[in-house]
Amino acid sequence: MTVTSRSLLSLLTLPLILTLTSTSTSAFETIENPFVGGDPENGWTYLPPVPTADLHLNWPITGTDSVMPVYQSAALDDSAITRAIIVPGGKPRDSWSYWITIKNILSYSAEIDPTINASTISIMSPVFLASVDVEAGAANATQLYWSKSGWFSGTYAEGPNADDKISSFQVLDDLVAHYADKERYPNLQEIIFAAHSAGSQFFQRYAALRIPTEDDSIIHYIPANPGSFVWLVEDRPAPNDTCADVDRYKYGLSSGFPGYSTGNVNEIGREGVVERYRSRNVHYAQGTVGSGQIPVEHFLTQVLFLPADDGPGDTACEAVTQGSTHLERGENFVDMLNLNGGMPLNHTIDWVEGVSHQNDQMFNSTALRTRMFISATIPSTGLRPLRKREVKAKAAGRGFKQGLQLS
Repeated sequence: MTVTSRSLLSLLTLPLILTLTSTSTSAFETIENPFVGGDPENGWTYLPPVPTADLHLNWPITGTDSVMPVYQSAALDDSAITRAIIVPGGKPRDSWSYWITIKNILSYSAEIDPTINASTISIMSPVFLASVDVEAGAANATQLYWSKSGWFSGTYAEGPNADDKISSFQVLDDLVAHYADKERYPNLQEIIFAAHSAGSQFFQRYAALRIPTEDDSIIHYIPANPGSFVWLVEDRPAPNDTCADVDRYKYGLSSGFPGYSTGNVNEIGREGVVERYRSRNVHYAQGTVGSGQIPVEHFLTQVLFLPADDGPGDTACEAVTQGSTHLERGENFVDMLNLNGGMPLNHTIDWVEGVSHQNDQMFNSTALRTRMFISATIPSTGLRPLRKREVKAKAAGRGFKQGLQLS
């Protein structure tokens, strides 16, 4: 007996196919991740050059003379651009690596799908530096920097001039304004904020707190496997009375907002924030076990011991009240939406089979490649997994006579 889910098989083999094709008959060459001196804890010593990307070291930011480093697709005709993909680094602040990942997947996708034209898709990865990067040598005296994790909560930059009060959300506003400029990009159709893990926390919270502009309708947010969410209601699926301020931002909406949002939240209140968030184009993605026929001989390893993205992620008590793992928090967030007004029509969920907490495999899934490179507005995809207790009960009820249909 074998796994019969064709989508599971394709997702598991896509990275291998990409590697094999790019080293033999492929028209494109896979870009390798460069060696970079230093490390995320003690600071990076420099920002590496990346083939086919421009490294803009002095990207201007509104409200300050300080600047941002940004990786952006090179040698494209701005007037031909129809899609912009903005992808940050992960917790290690490795923006170059995420830019390379998206670029490799785009090149592969364009080769196998003639409807995808890579020359019309711009990829941008802003570099949110930390103070340790300044000390180690990766940043110059004019570049903005944050605390190691503050940038993905929307906090103000710590330097070079803290009094400028530049939020990481303000940086995203400026990147939207850049691509939404119709004189420069007259044919742009969608701006895609695609992220994984820490970057997903960043974008999910930005979707809730972004100050509205006329460009909101073309913006789509793809948070994949976030470690935690900004929760929309006060109740939590796993309450903990000993966890103080569980509904305080960045985990909730009762108080503690970053300076970027304080005035706006005071004006519209919690209900206004929730209503606005529900109106935005948000496409959740969660790595999960494969569906289809699970053979009895693989039941223990595939279902009980390797349930995809069941890592703890954010270990703060506020996050644990949302669920014990990345996957469980994603499931609980979807349940919360359904129980409080229903899943918004412009929100979707992609249950990505056979993938755990790997950003490349999440981005290389059929669903996310389609959302990034063709249309972000496709319907939800995949099957929500059974929880462990449900799988065990189902197995006991069938007496292990046949493979388990996980659907």
